[in-house]
Amino acid sequence: MHIRIYFFLVPSLLLLFLACSTNNQENSKYIDLETLPVERPDQFMQTDHAGNIYFDHLNYATTVKENGNIIVNDRPQAVIMEINPDGELVDLIATKGQGPGEIQDASRLSAGIDESLVIFDQRNYKIVQYDLNEASHYEFLPFQPDQYRIRSAHALHEPDLFLVVEWKPSALSNPGDDFTNRFVIYNQESDSVLARHTYPDRIFARQIIDGAVRGGAPVPFSPALHFSTSSNNKSIYISWSENNEIVELNLSLDTLRTLPVPLEMERLARSEIDSIEQSYNDRSPSPWEFIEPLLPGEKVAYEDMIIDHLDRIWLKLTRQTEWQDWLILSNDGTPQKIVQLPKEGMLTHVSEHHLGFRENDFTFSLYEAVD
Repeated sequence: MHIRIYFFLVPSLLLLFLACSTNNQENSKYIDLETLPVERPDQFMQTDHAGNIYFDHLNYATTVKENGNIIVNDRPQAVIMEINPDGELVDLIATKGQGPGEIQDASRLSAGIDESLVIFDQRNYKIVQYDLNEASHYEFLPFQPDQYRIRSAHALHEPDLFLVVEWKPSALSNPGDDFTNRFVIYNQESDSVLARHTYPDRIFARQIIDGAVRGGAPVPFSPALHFSTSSNNKSIYISWSENNEIVELNLSLDTLRTLPVPLEMERLARSEIDSIEQSYNDRSPSPWEFIEPLLPGEKVAYEDMIIDHLDRIWLKLTRQTEWQDWLILSNDGTPQKIVQLPKEGMLTHVSEHHLGFRENDFTFSLYEAVD
């Protein structure tokens, strides 16, 4: 009798142990965000102007010089300026116009080697590289694209080498076309394309009025391509957020390595859907009726990526909290901490000196650097 009970209990306990182990493995396959240390940097500067220039609509990226000064761009006013960490105007780098070095609408700012700055002027349709120390510049227009058009230009580790990012505008008006990005490694000195590769773009909702496409808007919380160059501009990090992995590419656009980012995806909450709808109420006509059917049932786990000066990986999480949560990974993908910033606003740079933060269209702040 006792022997029979013993043989019955052993297999039962073994099955229970295996079941618990399996559950633990399933529960532990994701990064446990609740166990990570949390850091909330203090704000130490906030301004809505520099000198007599009052901001109108700030760009979504800023760059930082070695001395800690910040390069800021106001797009409607077409001015690029250098300010110090106290918010004071130091220098005007570019102003509005169509002449040499002048701009109409600069896209994302990109810091290059030896204190240089690279921009793509979308209206003048030219790439400009500024030498911030010598107050000089040169500008050029690379290869004429086919159905693709230049979206932005980024500095790489050699003065004549650039990452040019293109998009296909015809996809907006043609429902049969996929939205794509094309990365091009371009040598300006030889006027040659060294590498080219096409990647998926984020999902857009086409706004159709009277049977014709009149515009489009990105679908919130849907998969998107994120990219950032390494701190030495010798490699490129890309991520398609649906896959929860990050790929490092060399400048031939070949894969160097792949880092898994095991983040658990959450369902899109009703409150979030209501908030998205509310954000489009002021538009006329509103694209909401075209966006709503494309909203995902599950949110992507993160919606932005930045590679910082230490080659750490910053991922902006989509989880619902009262803060804007950034997950910091070491360069090998190890979770380190959560950095929390104000819920509304946009992180524009991460440097050894400070964090740049666009509070709204016309307010810029600095927060303490994160070790």
